[in-house]
Amino acid sequence: MFPFILPSSLDPTSSLTVWDASSSRATLFTMLIVTAVFLPLILAYTAFIYRVLRGRVSEKDVESDHASY
Repeated sequence: MFPFILPSSLDPTSSLTVWDASSSRATLFTMLIVTAVFLPLILAYTAFIYRVLRGRVSEKDVESDHASY
C-alpha cells in the first residue's frame, strides 16, 4: 500500500497518494524557516514566564501586599 494513503476501490486513479498529500517544496521550506525563527522565541518566553511565576503563594505574601491579588 506504500504510495496510497487512501486507496479508492471505485477508481484507482482517484486514490490519494503520498505525493498528492504533501505540500510543495516552497511551502515546506517556508515553514522550516518560520519554525526555526519562532520556536526558540516561544521556548524562551515560556521559560521566562515559568521562572517569573514559580513558587507557591502563601497567605503571608497576600497579606503583605494587598495590590498583588
